[in-house]
Amino acid sequence: MYWAYVLDAFAEHSILIIALALLVLLLFSRNVTPSSDTRKPPGPWSVPVIGNIFLFGSAPHKNVTKLAEQYGRVFSMKLGSREVVILNDIDTVKEALLRNGSDFSSRPPLHSFISSSRGDRTVAWPVFGPKYFKNKRATELAMRAILDNAKHFSKIVLRETHVLIKSFLNSEESHFDPTHLLKLMVCSLQFSLFFGDKLRDACAKKAQLMMDGSTDFIENSAVGNSVDFMPWMKVVFKKQVQKLDKSVAELTDYVRKVYFMIKNDSELNTLDDSPSRRVITFNEALYKAVKDKGALNFGNEQFLEDTASADSNHFDDETLINITADCFGGGYEKLSTALRWAVAYLVSHRDVQANLRREIERVKGDSPLSLEDRNKLPLLEATVLEVLRMSSFLPFALPHCTTRDTSVAGYPLPKGTIVFVNLWACSRDPQYFDEPYKFNPYRFMDENKQNVVRSPCFLAFSAGDRKCPGEGFAKSVIFLVIGTLVQHLKLRNGTEDPIEDKFGLTVRPKPYSIHVDAVQ
Repeated sequence: MYWAYVLDAFAEHSILIIALALLVLLLFSRNVTPSSDTRKPPGPWSVPVIGNIFLFGSAPHKNVTKLAEQYGRVFSMKLGSREVVILNDIDTVKEALLRNGSDFSSRPPLHSFISSSRGDRTVAWPVFGPKYFKNKRATELAMRAILDNAKHFSKIVLRETHVLIKSFLNSEESHFDPTHLLKLMVCSLQFSLFFGDKLRDACAKKAQLMMDGSTDFIENSAVGNSVDFMPWMKVVFKKQVQKLDKSVAELTDYVRKVYFMIKNDSELNTLDDSPSRRVITFNEALYKAVKDKGALNFGNEQFLEDTASADSNHFDDETLINITADCFGGGYEKLSTALRWAVAYLVSHRDVQANLRREIERVKGDSPLSLEDRNKLPLLEATVLEVLRMSSFLPFALPHCTTRDTSVAGYPLPKGTIVFVNLWACSRDPQYFDEPYKFNPYRFMDENKQNVVRSPCFLAFSAGDRKCPGEGFAKSVIFLVIGTLVQHLKLRNGTEDPIEDKFGLTVRPKPYSIHVDAVQ
């Protein structure tokens, strides 16, 4: 899906690819015409071998949204040898993912998905079924347990944010790019919340070095996705595909080492079954979640019969390790990207930043923020929502796959259809958002600007069975980080360039610089 990198990969072997494409064109020696099946979603003409991949360009989220203006809210494209259907507005997405959720809840059998699924032991990647449902339910319970211990959660986030503030103020450059410091903070934060503080100093640096190499994973994922849609390219990109598989395994191996360090050390191991003890890490919260069969099977009625006959040891060490690695790695990339966008919007909308500071001073003064302050700080809460809406850093989420013959917007879709959900277009749907391309946190507040108004059209974390289980976790971290930064710092641009985005594994802001001053 990460087509900016796919095109770079094509460039390396452009002569071979063009030669193969021309060969196929000569064999066909005829013009390509649209399908005569008028019941299929419309779409642009495709060419042999590569399909419509060239239409994605370097900004697929924007180019696909423009194509929707021509072909409609539901249209199809040919990516290599595979046809995909793309949903481009809120009403259609809600019809598919909410009203007919189980029909659209699986994942396509693509190479990168199968590799990342680790035998259906993860959360984001497995096909729809009892194993996936149990993995996701356990993850949701673990995330909820961490947030329920709000005092400890807030303490960790505030501690790491104050380290970030100190790093900002101590920067040797007057104007600097905050990206590295934000990623460093998120990695340290993730490690503490997932594994605890005792190993943080010894192991977090290794995690940071590994995460700094995530760019390699992003680039290799592009190759993996080109192989997903053009399997013949696996021969051309054999080494890159191996790197993709290695990148997935590297994070899992790292988490496995930390997991067993904790499990095998009596001083580190807090994995007890005491119901009175409040969990403080994702690792122990997940361990407790999988022991609670009642909570684990809640809402799982459609799979109860399959679950009863399934392997009772589904949640063995390897499954817990892979779920943790999936959440740790995915959370790092998403959270660091979201915070890069948050700082970018704060420095480019200094009126919002000033109003946030006034709200925090009025409610909290110099006192530290906590999760209990969310209802007292409506503008801050609304700003979090607007940052997530505008950034849309997962523009197409992960591809869905239909589990049975179904339909959307009147178009029949056979079982096994690959479906892309254009969340970037949904976040800018003019039917539901006034001036959708304008950064305006007040759109999530009532007329008196006293309360947050929850929009049923907020789809930054997708919807339905495949909705990201880390939504509450991410929103809570962003709330505390933004609030604490504004409380203690005045941030402004090092340059006055407008915010632009760059397409990759996530949509990230292009490099920018900031200048900071301490609030007196």
